[in-house]
Amino acid sequence: MEKIDTPYRYFPWFTGALMAGVLVVPGFYALLSLWLALFGAWHVRGWTQRIWRPSLAIGAMPIWVGMAVYVLFGVTTGLFHGYKAAYFEAYVPMFLAPFIVNAVVVARPPVKMLWLGAATAAVLAGLVGSYQSLYLLMGRAGGVMNNVIMFGDLAVVLAMVSAFGAFFGVNDADPKWMRRFMFLGAAMGVWASLLSGSKGGWISILMLSVILVWMALRHWHWVRRVAVAGAVLGGVVAAAFLAPPDLVVNRISQGLQGASAWFTTGQITEGSVSIRLEKWKQAIGMVADKPLTGWTTEGSVIEIDKRLRQTSAGAYPGGGRWTQTENDLLQAAIVHGVPGLASCLFLYIGFLWGFIRIRQQDVQNALWVGVAAVGALLVVLMLEFGLSVVVLGRNAFRHTLIAWAMLALAYLILFRSQRPAQK
Repeated sequence: MEKIDTPYRYFPWFTGALMAGVLVVPGFYALLSLWLALFGAWHVRGWTQRIWRPSLAIGAMPIWVGMAVYVLFGVTTGLFHGYKAAYFEAYVPMFLAPFIVNAVVVARPPVKMLWLGAATAAVLAGLVGSYQSLYLLMGRAGGVMNNVIMFGDLAVVLAMVSAFGAFFGVNDADPKWMRRFMFLGAAMGVWASLLSGSKGGWISILMLSVILVWMALRHWHWVRRVAVAGAVLGGVVAAAFLAPPDLVVNRISQGLQGASAWFTTGQITEGSVSIRLEKWKQAIGMVADKPLTGWTTEGSVIEIDKRLRQTSAGAYPGGGRWTQTENDLLQAAIVHGVPGLASCLFLYIGFLWGFIRIRQQDVQNALWVGVAAVGALLVVLMLEFGLSVVVLGRNAFRHTLIAWAMLALAYLILFRSQRPAQK
């Protein structure tokens, strides 16, 4: 079960190269989805027997239902309001999802492609981030992303996959360098996130450190697990102090001061925490005013900008126009009301519930547990990122969520075809 022989020798190399470049080569995060989907569409014959029935057998129904509800609501709403074609781009990754799964099941690439692809991507992200922040002195590292927050958050995703690969994806028959390289990928992914200055991903780093240690060392006594988890957390904090102060320590301090000022006086004093708190406050009011229909895409942009200017009175020095709430679920609620919020929750909960159900089918198998956990934690990470950025409103997040979750699901289908789950 630890190795899958592929009839397409080029597939893991080409796919792995696309995976490796998702943060450092323009457009690779979308090309990865498109390549897998095209390959899967070319071999679509027999899809029902090869993908649909096996996925249901392992408990993936919530995943498909969650995507279906999200796409059906979004597309129907878009057609009803007459939105432009760009609006429907948000649903492209979901339409590609079944073909992505089919591609992996047909090609049967070694499972190491998942772990090594993520680790290589994380290492490259760390190197590019270091070059941008420490050598070019560009400040916050962003790789090739048009937003440093996306770079920092997605680096955490790569670090997570790398770390799970090191603990669950390597066996005694594999070369020793493989596990070391995956640990390097995990460290470099965390480092890239720190260099991005994106505070939204740092909570995830701490959370993942504890979850991973607790799962990987599940056979140890709880006292030893607590000690190791504490040591890992200490290492993450030490890394934060090694990064330039303006990117980590100072930003944390400014964020805490901004939150304190907002809760005390209601003033917007900086462009990260206090402005987001004010946006969320105004968004809740907008949802209360139009809970069923929402404000539509264009209407929400106009209304939130209007409300922020009325309340802040120009206090925010950044100026410009505020168009989003910087919160995934609140953004869905103000645009399309409570039904829009419900469609997002269907997507997230469907993925999370599906991968948790799948994991329970073979809890004694480390590789099965590791891959299923990657799928579940992808959703947890996106939900956490969504507290400070609109995840489902950005291509890089959408393609990463769908493509990497479908990779995990495809491998689980392959594993089941090789060996039935234990009962």
